[in-house]
Amino acid sequence: MAMNQFKIDQRRKEVASLLAQSLTERQIAAQLNISQPTVNRDIQVLKQMSQQFVYDLARSDLSYYYKQSLDGIQEVMKEAWIIYRSTNESVQVKDRLNALRIIIDANTKKFELLNSGPSVLSMKTMHDRLARVEGVVSQQ
Repeated sequence: MAMNQFKIDQRRKEVASLLAQSLTERQIAAQLNISQPTVNRDIQVLKQMSQQFVYDLARSDLSYYYKQSLDGIQEVMKEAWIIYRSTNESVQVKDRLNALRIIIDANTKKFELLNSGPSVLSMKTMHDRLARVEGVVSQQ
């Protein structure tokens, strides 16, 4: 059974690769010497796997990376302000102006992230609600 599943997984990887090359189902079937309905089923499974990947990402990693990005932007801004406020004579006017440009860019990126924050949180909330609903349904 494990060997058969391994072969199926390998075939699906090949189907995914050929799809990425814009081949049609018929072309994929001919190239892999399998039936078109098999290719169609493999594509359906690949779509489900992709959806699961996105849900898993939203559930766990996305909020972590979101926060990490905001923290990184804050650190860049802090360093840029240090350069701008520097009293060291080696820091030239153009360096101070570049620091201000970085601060403006960082503020813009931070605003964009904060603006998209509700959608990040709503994806996690939707997933949590779905898990609770599925739990209630499975208990009945």
